[in-house]
Amino acid sequence: MIDAESKQDSLRTRRVGSSDRRVLKTRRRLIDAFRRLVDADEIRTAGVATIVREAGTTRSSFYAHFSGIGDLAATALSDFSESVIADARSAILDGASKTVVNRQVLLDIVRFVADHRTTYGVLLVSDPAFAEGFAAGLTESVLVTLRTRETLAADPEVTARYIAAGTLAAISWWLADGAERTAEELADALIAIAPPDFRD
Repeated sequence: MIDAESKQDSLRTRRVGSSDRRVLKTRRRLIDAFRRLVDADEIRTAGVATIVREAGTTRSSFYAHFSGIGDLAATALSDFSESVIADARSAILDGASKTVVNRQVLLDIVRFVADHRTTYGVLLVSDPAFAEGFAAGLTESVLVTLRTRETLAADPEVTARYIAAGTLAAISWWLADGAERTAEELADALIAIAPPDFRD
């Protein structure tokens, strides 16, 4: 017998892969509502009820798309990261330095998380669904980037997972214990240890 949670997971999986405009519109409204609340620094005290009210949708719609706030937060942060990475990919294809461009990507992500540390910093420590979702989104973005390379120095799957997990771990540590380092110093340290496919 299939329990209610399994049915919800199945529905969520279908929603994520859906091309139905209504489904996509509802998902986008939830993500945008979350971002507005984060930008207004109101998400710390907000629950699902606040998010759905801001999105103009329902609690059942929320759970049809996301397993919880951590899952929604990971999707919102992955959207931001994908946008930054897509711009970087274009710059590299146009001949820009991989080292310079990828350092900027790391810096943009570090700054974004730091600027929203009351949301993302807390979730990195307290919500495994958020950390897992963000790592998965970052891994996929890195894989897309690696697929644009004519030659690769290493296995793309391993490289993507290494970059995602390492970046996530370093940012989590920096938010908790690395305050003496600036965002720029952390980005410099991360690019210094990046695999060859991300440096000149």
